[in-house]
Amino acid sequence: MDYSGLAEKLREVHTFPCCYTIKIVGVSGLLPEAAIRDAIVLVLPDAAITLTSRASSGARFTAWTLDVQVPDVESVIALYTGLQALPGLKALL
Repeated sequence: MDYSGLAEKLREVHTFPCCYTIKIVGVSGLLPEAAIRDAIVLVLPDAAITLTSRASSGARFTAWTLDVQVPDVESVIALYTGLQALPGLKALL
């Protein structure tokens, strides 16, 4: 996925460093929370994160809300890139 326009938008809206929120939706059973945490640690090994989850009404999907302290725009884009590669991922918001 091309995130080239995202850097500009992020700089317009956010002052870095900041707490950044990402919504993650995945297929239950195919996208474990541990895989999400591992992808985050690869980009930001010492970051303070909060990761909460909620199953869909039929339990087919799980939605996570990630709140993470990011130092710069490049870290946000690296997070999106790393999370995008996870098997079982349906959406990143």
